[in-house]
Amino acid sequence: MSESRTVELRWNAILNDFRRSGLTQPEFCRRRDISLSSFRYQFYKPRSSKPSTSDNSSSAGAQNHFLPVTILPDPTPSTIASQSQLELVLSSGRRVAVAPGFDEKTLRRLIAIVEGFPCLD
Repeated sequence: MSESRTVELRWNAILNDFRRSGLTQPEFCRRRDISLSSFRYQFYKPRSSKPSTSDNSSSAGAQNHFLPVTILPDPTPSTIASQSQLELVLSSGRRVAVAPGFDEKTLRRLIAIVEGFPCLD
């Protein structure tokens, strides 16, 4: 096996370990004593899915690669409420959540519309 193929296999193993680790890139590299810049170079470098036998690979296959994606959960009502948000309960039972820094005039107009009163500016 060629030296470049051995290095490629080693980096593939390291990158797979990172993906399973749940660590940030800097923390993973610190624990493994790996240069962060070398790690990122290898991490974001496009990789072919199979070894190419010639340099005439199709341009579509050479351009496709995947990057990691982290999906964060939607904020729960308790998370939103903990951000100093105000909640207004109208006489009809409707609720209006107001974030800090809201526009008072716009809120008054919204309440008038929801309650069915004429808007008095």
